[in-house]
Amino acid sequence: MYLLKAELHDAVRSVKFLFEDLAKLDTDSIIFVILLSITVIVVDGVLLSITKLKKDAGIKSRSKTVGIDGGQTAKTKEYIHEELGLAGRPDAVIEEDGFLIPVEIKPLQKKIHERQVAQLLVYMKLIEVCEGRRPPYGYLILGRQSKRIKIENTEEKQLWLAGILAEMRGFLEQNKKIKASPHPTKCAKCPVRESCTAKGPIETRSSQEAQIH
Repeated sequence: MYLLKAELHDAVRSVKFLFEDLAKLDTDSIIFVILLSITVIVVDGVLLSITKLKKDAGIKSRSKTVGIDGGQTAKTKEYIHEELGLAGRPDAVIEEDGFLIPVEIKPLQKKIHERQVAQLLVYMKLIEVCEGRRPPYGYLILGRQSKRIKIENTEEKQLWLAGILAEMRGFLEQNKKIKASPHPTKCAKCPVRESCTAKGPIETRSSQEAQIH
């Protein structure tokens, strides 16, 4: 208790001396001190924000951050290649051993799905054709614990992706209708729902209860 009172007394004295020092300064000096303090606070806030984004993206300290989606200073680049008919923006791009590495973040996923691997392979292909150097791998970040999984950019995987893209182009060129079976829960949260012709009905709590009974 005595130590706490002593520390509080020292803090009060420090604040008192600070105000006495400020009182001795002219107006311009006081404004400069205030602006400097605000600048330090803002920079500290930005650094904390970047650190959190890097942690959420599963980026380790040895990796150099090139861009993070949602970042204020280092935003991710949107890659577009008209000849391939591909476009995309990775959640993050980092640099490791001189290579640009795409990072895709799936905070609600616990296991790898083929569509996620295909998406990451598309980013690796876009970086290769747009930046002139092929990424040897990419990262999937899964779950709330940011589990990092390395996906190798092999010839076999790129051939698999090419087959998927060729099938998609075939549907578009032949104007074939693609049969979709949207999941009601995922469909309700889909960002392109309004422009989707295959959207399903939105399940409400009452409809779910009706199905149970």
